[in-house]
Amino acid sequence: MSRDQKSAESEKKEVKKRSKINGPQEHREDRLRKKLKEAKQEISVLKDRLLRTAAEMDNYRKRTEREISQLIESANSGIVKELLPVIDDLERSLNSTHDEVTAKEFRKGIELIYQKLISILRSYGLKKIESLNTPFDVELHDALMQVEKKGVQSGLIIEEHEKGYYFKDKVLRHAKVIVSK
Repeated sequence: MSRDQKSAESEKKEVKKRSKINGPQEHREDRLRKKLKEAKQEISVLKDRLLRTAAEMDNYRKRTEREISQLIESANSGIVKELLPVIDDLERSLNSTHDEVTAKEFRKGIELIYQKLISILRSYGLKKIESLNTPFDVELHDALMQVEKKGVQSGLIIEEHEKGYYFKDKVLRHAKVIVSK
């Protein structure tokens, strides 16, 4: 064989080798391209699902906030509606002339209005903090001053300047008190 023939023969062998090697390589690249395309499609589907879920959560949050706001508004309107008769009673008492009503009758009317108001507020959970002759408690009371008083144990509340209140078992306002030394 001539040198050219040998060279051509070895070239054919090389091409065959490459086609055997490249054949599976090309097949593997096709599989990888296919997998990549599938992964991109799956990412796209998941992205879309994520965006929809985020939008649903945002809508849920807005709807919940709106419902809570409406509930609070409805509850407040109920309280205000129950207080309207108290306002009516106060207006009637203010409109009565001094000549028609004695001080005793006027006071009795105001006491009735006060009782009606307290009754309405109690029904919603308002309760007075009992302070007089009880030990001072920082959770319930604000001490305005300490005064020495004979025959009274130190640390007891001897005067109440402003009543304290609970609202549904939580302190709404501390009682302002004077405490014995």
